[in-house]
Amino acid sequence: MKSGARLFGVIALMAAAAVPRASAQVPPVFRSSVESVYVDVFVSRGGRPIPGLRASSFELKDNGVRQAPELVAAESQPLRAVLVFDTSSSVVGGRLAALKAAGEAFLNGLRPADQVALVGFSEEITWLAPATADKAAVRRALDQLEPAGATAAFDALYAAIALSEEAGRGLIVLFTDGEDNMSFLGEKQLLTVVERSNALVHIVGWRQAERMEPVPGRLSDVELSELDQTLTLRQIAEATGGRYWGADSPERLRRAFAEIADAMSHRYILRYEPQGMMRGGWHRIEIKLKGQKGDLQARHGYWVTPGPGGVLK
Repeated sequence: MKSGARLFGVIALMAAAAVPRASAQVPPVFRSSVESVYVDVFVSRGGRPIPGLRASSFELKDNGVRQAPELVAAESQPLRAVLVFDTSSSVVGGRLAALKAAGEAFLNGLRPADQVALVGFSEEITWLAPATADKAAVRRALDQLEPAGATAAFDALYAAIALSEEAGRGLIVLFTDGEDNMSFLGEKQLLTVVERSNALVHIVGWRQAERMEPVPGRLSDVELSELDQTLTLRQIAEATGGRYWGADSPERLRRAFAEIADAMSHRYILRYEPQGMMRGGWHRIEIKLKGQKGDLQARHGYWVTPGPGGVLK
């Protein structure tokens, strides 16, 4: 692994503050402010973005209580993205070249003011490029990717969320090509942390073509384990308003990263100040289109650390 500010200490410190893996208690979570809630909303019809919507085009409920969101211009909000790339020993040869090309496609889809960071992971997590609007610096870091070691995808995603929370809302795009076999954190712990963060997470998973559509009754134990983890990664991404992308070829991998960058430029950002419900705890968000049909994708909710404040009026 190339030298850099290693994030393994960050993971160990945060995980140590959590409960032991065998415990059913809740891991540490990130604080959420309720002065304003921002929700990234993706609206499409037939796979194509629907332009020209207004705040009045959406009906938004927070814990069942209708809110009055306003529309924030996406172009006024520079993107803060973190690319989290699997650099384990299985990412070699053509697969490594395909990953670098996919990263390049993502960078090409960003605007000049958008910032991006690069994190690489195997059994260790390494900060390869700090957040910057200098895309050339990130390209140089991409060129230096060197595969080695096992896979700790869950820990890497946890680290990326912690880092993105320091700068507010952000986009995380994680790529992995295999089963997690080294993470300290478990699936339930990670899902809880993801749901309670402000991050928008997209996950791109590499699978061989013959494994893209598994046939029941013909799967090995290893393939069943990989399928279970794919379902977990899909659940994690969708909880934040993102999605899981399956790729079985270099072109599909490149296209997935390009489409993620493009989708960010066509998203709607809704902002509202919660009214009429208890302050602390889990807030379920429900969003519907008014007056037209379309497919809508947004995060499921957000968490507010319980404390003084009572009912939001």
